[in-house]
Amino acid sequence: MLKKITHPLAIIFVTLLLDKLGENIIFPLLPYILSAYNPDGMTLGLLASTSQGVAVLSGPLVGSLSDSIGRRPVIVSCIALNFISLLIFGWAGSLSIIFTSRALGGLGSSTIGTLQAYITDISSPETRSRNLGISGAAFGLGAIAGPALGGGLVGFGASVPVFAAAFLTGINLLIGFIFLRETVSEENKKAFDISSINIFRSISRILSRPDLRAVSISFALFNFSFTAFTSLLVLALKDLYGWSAGQTSGIFIVVGVVVTYTQVAVVGKLVNRWSEELVNKSGYLFVSGGILLLPLAGISNLLTATLVVGSSIALAIGASLVLPTARSLVSGLVSSNEQGVQLASLASLSGIASCLGPIVAGWLYDIQPIASFGVEALACLAGWFLLHQQQKQ
Repeated sequence: MLKKITHPLAIIFVTLLLDKLGENIIFPLLPYILSAYNPDGMTLGLLASTSQGVAVLSGPLVGSLSDSIGRRPVIVSCIALNFISLLIFGWAGSLSIIFTSRALGGLGSSTIGTLQAYITDISSPETRSRNLGISGAAFGLGAIAGPALGGGLVGFGASVPVFAAAFLTGINLLIGFIFLRETVSEENKKAFDISSINIFRSISRILSRPDLRAVSISFALFNFSFTAFTSLLVLALKDLYGWSAGQTSGIFIVVGVVVTYTQVAVVGKLVNRWSEELVNKSGYLFVSGGILLLPLAGISNLLTATLVVGSSIALAIGASLVLPTARSLVSGLVSSNEQGVQLASLASLSGIASCLGPIVAGWLYDIQPIASFGVEALACLAGWFLLHQQQKQ
């Protein structure tokens, strides 16, 4: 039993899970928490972008560090930063402290590329997609456990769910520190490149390769759409349909269940039956359809709940198809000693898109919510078009 718990893939899974759990505990409640400050779309967009922005700026540096000093010290350090950020958020008494905690959490989350590189280190070409899919399920479980834990514990105080997440992250930190082994051998370690802190060089590195360009740009467009939509989903449900915090938490649980099941039980089979390219491309259509379905939920009060759930399910299926396959496609095209750098470069490019998405969407939402949804769907369709054109060549 102990061997299963301390298996490297299990530790990475738990790390990704707790990273998402900490975020999703409070996410469905944010518009209600921020009502004492400024609950408009731009404020929510800026708050979502703060974490993303810090992760983007530090991502290339963290990725290069993982290639030079190893994955283990980078991963353990970032778990510690997430632990501290949750404690700060739990004690936050002002909007500025909330933004500070999210910035620190973004620094801790900048290890996503390193975590993905760790998975590829311990995977064979045959198991890479499956392992990335299983790790991706952590995002879905975080979406389930976060709202469920937040909804169940918030009655004891707004900070109780956050401290519960901090406690779990502290346990993860202890397990990782004791049991996580290094996967980068001494001969595969690269000299640290100080220029790695230049995010534009990092992005140009991946865009300069024709074989990586289309999938990288498409993945960035997906992240623009996905983070823009999800960052304002709760506010839209509150403003447009009068949903409560409990109802919106339920939607996130539905999304988490669908994402988890699809990534664990479906993605691997679809890749084996068809191809990573086709599965990846199909996800963009699901996400676009899910985004467009949400504003249609207002056509009838009797259909609102059904259409909102349908929108969320389509979005969850699409994300489940895109996330593991996009990273796996990039990973399969680079050498073993470039995994950390190239996956971090992909994370930087998609991170910029994820940072811009909520800001643009928040600005448009305050003007006209439908315009916000339309731009998100068009961006995702543009990603599908790029992939389609590349496959035709």
